[in-house]
Amino acid sequence: MAHMEVTRFQCPNCEATYNLIRVEAPPKYDRQLACLSCGAPLRNRDGKFALKYFQIEGAREIRKRRSKL
Repeated sequence: MAHMEVTRFQCPNCEATYNLIRVEAPPKYDRQLACLSCGAPLRNRDGKFALKYFQIEGAREIRKRRSKL
């Protein structure tokens, strides 16, 4: 079974929040990834790990929440 690691990640451009999963994958996994909220490029690999992003909260929700404060 492949090793898997889950961490929290925020887009440096728009602050959208993601669960970031690092999964051992062969080097041929080389798909271009982009933030779902702003389209900024996201890293797709970290050494022997493929990176997968699952959005938890978009930039729009973050701005809405901040405006209520």
